[in-house]
Formats: sequence, structure tokens, C-alpha cells
Amino acid sequence: MKFYAELNKNNICTSISQLSGEKNEPNMIEISSLDSTYIWKKYENGAWSIETFEPQSTAPIVEFEQLRKDVDQLIINNLMGV
Repeated sequence: MKFYAELNKNNICTSISQLSGEKNEPNMIEISSLDSTYIWKKYENGAWSIETFEPQSTAPIVEFEQLRKDVDQLIINNLMGV
């Protein structure tokens, strides 16, 4: 088995895979184990960054607030048998 860190277009690891064979793609970097600490780290010049680059949401906070209200209402309705 081989383990790979999959990089996005910015060379940031977005997932870890365990594959049965070898991959020769520039966005698939072989790693030694199924280690999730590579996720959100940048691979540059053959080395991994120490810092992480977690994605930032671009959705307006209003959307999240409305979703929270909707979920809360569904829970209340469910508890009341509505």
C-alpha cells in the first residue's frame, strides 16, 4: 500500500489517500503513513510547511445565522410533534 497527500492548485494538502498502487501525478505526494497532520499544509520545494492554510469561508454570516434559526425551529417542531 502507498499513502499520498493530494494537493490543490495552491499546493496545499486537502486529503490523504491509501492506494494499492503507485501514482505519478504532480498533485499526489507520497508520504510514509496515513497521517492527517499533512492536511492544510503547503508542499513547496520538496518540503512541508509548518503552518497550516485552512480554507476561509466566503459565505456571508447572515446565511449561517439563518441556517441556525432554521435548524433550531426544526428541532422545536420535532419536539412538539408538529
